[in-house]
Amino acid sequence: MSVVGIDIISKRGERRKYLPLEIRAKMYEDVIELRKQGLKPSQIQEKLFEKYKEQISIQNIYNWINGKHYPFGSINKFDEKPSPELAYIIGVIFSDGYKYFNDKNNDYSLRLDVKDKEFAEEFGEKLARVLRRKKPYKPFWNTYKKLWTVVGYCIQLYDFLNKPLKELKSYIEYNKDCVSSFLQALFNGEGTIPKHTRMLRLCNTNKELLNYVRYLLKKYFDIDTTGPHLARKKRNIMCFPNGKIAKTNKDYYYIYIRAKSLLNFYKYIGFTIKRKQQRLIEAIQW
Repeated sequence: MSVVGIDIISKRGERRKYLPLEIRAKMYEDVIELRKQGLKPSQIQEKLFEKYKEQISIQNIYNWINGKHYPFGSINKFDEKPSPELAYIIGVIFSDGYKYFNDKNNDYSLRLDVKDKEFAEEFGEKLARVLRRKKPYKPFWNTYKKLWTVVGYCIQLYDFLNKPLKELKSYIEYNKDCVSSFLQALFNGEGTIPKHTRMLRLCNTNKELLNYVRYLLKKYFDIDTTGPHLARKKRNIMCFPNGKIAKTNKDYYYIYIRAKSLLNFYKYIGFTIKRKQQRLIEAIQW
């Protein structure tokens, strides 16, 4: 993702382009808000100069107000409208996904590194829909990590996902489909059913998140759980799917779904990962 400039007028009247995306985005929001307050483009120009010490051309302001241009250029645009796809992305980021900022290239990315290709493909499709791309983000095999990797870029979505859990709950609980999608993403990432058991577990270091998951499971799908239980204390040794071994720096907790509720989980949530879905079916039939 390259940094696109904006039409800036220097003190000498020369035009130059260099402002980074995050400043452009803030300026655009100010222009729209000031226009709603009834200010003229010339007045908006003065206000922006007072705040940012940069003189934007009147033409730029007109174009932003009239919707002819946006400050994001070819960069992906993100609409905060609640949807199952957005809820799924939130769930991925709370499990195996992560946000990454590359200060050298000014890149704001959303990433997922996993061993199950189906999970990576699902995330790529959901991410593309939220960012209004025609084609899904395709996973590629990361030879260094020995995992399937998906990467998408969007500063707005990056910032949105920096919100604390309490501010994201209205998007997660917008409707029942959103709740199901959020939970499916979490369980795709960190849900397990050990062989020869009927115990569906969800593990995470975030105790608040696990308590919230228990609440959602019971309220929307009548699924009974127990926990959170302490699974591993911080500074213990942990083995990762790619073969790496490291010490944990946080306590690790889990909740598990009672056997009598496995059928409801299958009906209303389930897995998109084939091997996990098969283990779920086996646990229900056991």
